[in-house]
Amino acid sequence: MAVKGPNHQMRTRIRGLTVLFALIGFGLVGVRLLYMQVFNHDFYVQQATALQTRDTFITPNRGKIYDANMQVLAESAAVERITVDPKAVVDESKVKKGITAESQQQTLATILSETLDVDYDTVMEKLRKTNSQYEIIAQKVDKDVSKELDEKLEAADCTGVYSEPDTKRYYQHGAFLSAVLGYVGSDNNGAYGLESEYNDELSGTAGRLVRVQNQQNKDIMPETQQYIPATDGNSLVLTIDSDIQNYLEKHLETALADNPEARDGVSGIVMDVKTGEVLAMANLPDFDPNSAYELTNDKYINELKENVAKILKEENVKAEIPDAWYEKGGLDNLPEAIHDNSDLVDELGSARVNILMKTWRNPVIADNYEPGSTFKLMTVSTAYDLGATHAEDTYYCGGSLQVENWEIKCANTSGHGMQTLTEALMNSCNVAMMQIAQSVGMDRFYNFYKAFGLTEPTGIDLPGEGKGQFHKLDVASDWNEVALATASFGQRFTVTPIQMLNMVCAIVDDGKLKKPYVVKEVLSGDGSVKSTNETEVVRQVISEDTSAYMREAMEQVVANGTGKNAYVPGYRVGGKTATSEIQPEYDSDGKVLDTEDRYTASFIGVAPMDDPQIAVLVSINDLPESATHTGGTIAAPVVGRIMEDVLPYIGITPVYDDSESDRRELTVPSVSGKTRDDAISTLSDAGFDCIIKGDGDTVTDQVPSAGMRIAASGKVIVYMGEEKPTEAVEVPDLSGMSPDECRDTLEEYGLYLKQKGVSSAQITGDTTATKQSPEAGTKVSLGAVVTVEFSDTTTVNDR
Repeated sequence: MAVKGPNHQMRTRIRGLTVLFALIGFGLVGVRLLYMQVFNHDFYVQQATALQTRDTFITPNRGKIYDANMQVLAESAAVERITVDPKAVVDESKVKKGITAESQQQTLATILSETLDVDYDTVMEKLRKTNSQYEIIAQKVDKDVSKELDEKLEAADCTGVYSEPDTKRYYQHGAFLSAVLGYVGSDNNGAYGLESEYNDELSGTAGRLVRVQNQQNKDIMPETQQYIPATDGNSLVLTIDSDIQNYLEKHLETALADNPEARDGVSGIVMDVKTGEVLAMANLPDFDPNSAYELTNDKYINELKENVAKILKEENVKAEIPDAWYEKGGLDNLPEAIHDNSDLVDELGSARVNILMKTWRNPVIADNYEPGSTFKLMTVSTAYDLGATHAEDTYYCGGSLQVENWEIKCANTSGHGMQTLTEALMNSCNVAMMQIAQSVGMDRFYNFYKAFGLTEPTGIDLPGEGKGQFHKLDVASDWNEVALATASFGQRFTVTPIQMLNMVCAIVDDGKLKKPYVVKEVLSGDGSVKSTNETEVVRQVISEDTSAYMREAMEQVVANGTGKNAYVPGYRVGGKTATSEIQPEYDSDGKVLDTEDRYTASFIGVAPMDDPQIAVLVSINDLPESATHTGGTIAAPVVGRIMEDVLPYIGITPVYDDSESDRRELTVPSVSGKTRDDAISTLSDAGFDCIIKGDGDTVTDQVPSAGMRIAASGKVIVYMGEEKPTEAVEVPDLSGMSPDECRDTLEEYGLYLKQKGVSSAQITGDTTATKQSPEAGTKVSLGAVVTVEFSDTTTVNDR
């Protein structure tokens, strides 16, 4: 039976309905388009623009940091930032071929984590954020690594990964000057030091790159790309001289090695007396600003391990923390067993940050300490300037002084007897200082304390400067005659090391207090000078006459007093020793935390005293009483070594008087081929005695060789036909010997002594060899010079 189709009437109805639905559909579309393009035009333009526009910020190069001689200390280099667009990572065409979205993400995460050394799980977490178009995977990526990544991505046909221009800060000499320079964080902003203080100058202005791209991240209209270049930051020229900084750090390293019980390390500053320029500044242990979040110093790592052990014990957690965590931190370096204990992880992280902050801080400007006997320079200069004491005045010390209800002792409990003002300073006598302060009075004493700038920060251009803490003037129980007595010798109040050294510079430079500074110039991008820091005299504190007396007295401290271990042959060095007490710390129950008293050993030196050019402060911090801890014994020699390097470097020629004839070095002349009498005459004219070996007619060899410089007391060996020994000589161990014993011992070995340290006039039975170079056991050639440093090893009473 035939099947009937729709009749004419039905077909007409179908066509009508089709037209009607089409009209309704197009009408709705038209209304929607009208709504979108007319009534909400701006909204949808913004939405489209947001989806299509890629706006990339271009990081400017931070300005360079130069030393005083225009050597680069810090600079930025172009690197890259690696980002992903999670929406663009998954290729739908691959999904249709059976390669799942998860598989594509895993492949990309593997490549990124292995190439960029980032955590795989962290990368996967970011790739799954498909509601985001911008996730940072790694920053500060070197270009060669970025190129390697591009090649791997292309080979694996991965999409959605981009590189953006970035900059990375490089510190050319690692930990060198790190406390002053600070470092730059991952956001390219300065953290600590000059990087922080001058961040606005160094940062520059970011640029922008604006592009329009489709869903496949291809440029839609390349011609519309907008590029606004970044403006690089300004540069800094420092007052720091890298050579002087090297000298300072070298000798501080030795001081730290010699005093391993110094719980807070060692610190030092070198300043230009006349300008206030800081020529060098260092603290050890230090850190490498190229990897500021890593711990490399054993002292700090061991301290962190002790703190972690306490935390784990308190939390009753048994876990072995790997060394990698102590050194680099990071959740990945902690045992998986404690990953879920977020409170413990946070507590461990805080402990590590606390140690890091100790490595970053700059104690010489930030930390307070009781200055001890170096402060006696202020006590004496104040009284002298007021006319309360005179050079010819005398003071009797019987070992202690009764002040109100307190018997306050001198470091020399047997007493110094009768002494002049200069001798009181040379002896570092507490009793004399208390008497001098009494003659000044509380009000005038404090007025000078304030005038020397000790109640406020110096204003140095470094962040985090402290200002110390003095007695409360309006509280009778705090500021009274007893407080005045202890303040006279630098105890029971605090200052910062930079305040102390700045005060001493004022005392020796005709009484002018200056503002110290570290940055000499700010340079614009084209190298022109944008701004300059110049010497700023804050105020005149004492008279030129007082300053002249203080210079003479300070020179006597080194020549004949407690500072004799800072003596440098040929130079007029002055200074003051200190051994200051550290006030004990108590726990919550009032129990003293330390089992023995602790001290800071320090010395402030100035040279040359007839026309002061440089001042040096060295402090060896937080020593137990059981260790050698007096400033005259362990800090003064360090300043002497620094002076011996720096003074010739800045062009000051040594001048030897008759008492230093044994330290004068002379050049050995050539006597080869001469007769016996001619050789003796030639050497005598040059200032040398000689030893004759053999009985030939003419000189066949000599030791030392012509042109070498040795002490005038050294004897030249002349060979008259006898064969000169050719085998190497093993340097003997000279430690603990007197200068004469060292000289005689070396002569037996055919070696020569270069004597350093205590002046010959101050040598006693306690003056012995403490250092030698080359070290004992070293093989050297016949006639080599062995440098030996001598110190008075008895405890110097300089508290």
